[in-house]
Amino acid sequence: MDREKVFKNIKDHFEEHVERLRELVRQPSISAENYGIRECANLIRDYLRRLGCKDARLVESSGNPVVYGYYDAGADKTVIIYMMYDTQPADEPGWIVPPLGGHVIDMPPFGKCLVARGAINTKGELGAFLNACESITAVGEEIPLNLIFVAEGEEELGSRHLPEFINEYVSVLKKADAVFFPTADQDEKGKVQMSLGVKGIVYFELELDGESWGYGPTEFDIHGSNKAWVDSPTLRMIQALSTLTSKDGNEVLVDGFYDNVAPPSPEDMELIEKLEKTFDEETVKKEMKVKRFIDDVHGKEALLKYLYSPTLNIDGIWSGYIGPGTKTVLPHKITVKMDVRLVPNMTVEEVIPKIRRHLDKNGFKEIKITRLEEGYEWAKTSVREPAVQAVIKTYREFGYEPEIWPHMAGSAPFCMFNREPLNLPFVEGGIGHGGRAHAPNEYIVVEEGGPTGGLITLEKSYVAILDNLSKML
Repeated sequence: MDREKVFKNIKDHFEEHVERLRELVRQPSISAENYGIRECANLIRDYLRRLGCKDARLVESSGNPVVYGYYDAGADKTVIIYMMYDTQPADEPGWIVPPLGGHVIDMPPFGKCLVARGAINTKGELGAFLNACESITAVGEEIPLNLIFVAEGEEELGSRHLPEFINEYVSVLKKADAVFFPTADQDEKGKVQMSLGVKGIVYFELELDGESWGYGPTEFDIHGSNKAWVDSPTLRMIQALSTLTSKDGNEVLVDGFYDNVAPPSPEDMELIEKLEKTFDEETVKKEMKVKRFIDDVHGKEALLKYLYSPTLNIDGIWSGYIGPGTKTVLPHKITVKMDVRLVPNMTVEEVIPKIRRHLDKNGFKEIKITRLEEGYEWAKTSVREPAVQAVIKTYREFGYEPEIWPHMAGSAPFCMFNREPLNLPFVEGGIGHGGRAHAPNEYIVVEEGGPTGGLITLEKSYVAILDNLSKML
């Protein structure tokens, strides 16, 4: 491939390429609200057809459709391009532009950024990758790999129906040599951070009401003065929650919770030793707006805690009156949303039974547990895999020595590709930057010249990654 010809096309068509990203974020696709999902799926299918995928379709599931496409380059090697087209809701206060408006504004120190829901999670990267592919064919070159596109519309819901698609298309997917997820992996200072895996997740809800408990209000909130002679489901739940962890909230007291937790592997420790030398914890804290880590840990100790500790987290809790002013009520129900992040070698199926036994043992049999998502396991790819080395080679070609993380502390459905039945190496990558996913003013940098790459650099890096994958797989 003549990369320079492709790179020139990317630069010459910058404005058009920005417009694709703006079109994508303007099209709602909020999976939690089922808002604009099918319209967005159709839009991406049309993009794939325009690219040259002779087979591009919506594959129906019990939930949102998967957009499938096959680009036949007549190549020896095939790569699955994993994407997601759904987003989180955009109802948070604090947006400086309408979240679905597709506005490009100046954001120091980065320069022009696209600020919108989905800009970095991950419509920006989706659009940039398709722009890169079209630039290859536009100059008479051929994409150097056969591409199987898999764009799901339920990642923000836990990828609950993605297994249906994988089971239906397993014979096609098994022809692939690797899976690539286009991302933008620079931090706000321009450092490239590469992750080789994810933690798993189980998401569930605890609920207690007066009717099921047999104590407290049974149908509706009652006057707060009745606490003198009526039990409180809310206080009962809080007592139950307090038994789950140590007083500081940082050690899970559920019997057997840590039984299957594996220590870091020798390869992991090699990566941690290198990572410690470049880990910039102050930038991490600044991005999250936190002042300190648990127990004021730093460096290697912080990394080991972050990556190899399973978590039990309260995502949300509500009961009774939460509006302005005062309203004295004794609530009849309390609901708590929680998640557990799984590290190697924990399993999805072990979590709920252990918590159920803990609550029963401590006298809280009345509390209901509902698993809200299927959840998925942890996943990891070795740094020695050719697909990973191809992405690392790309970073070095662009002048970056990547900071390699054994895995991230977040969760994604990578296990569905790199475990049975596919057992494929899974790698992500791209030289660009964005931030504030799931938060107001989510953004992706589009202008060059700041501390990070913009859209042109991001698209160039995707071209180089495809080229290197074709030579190294």
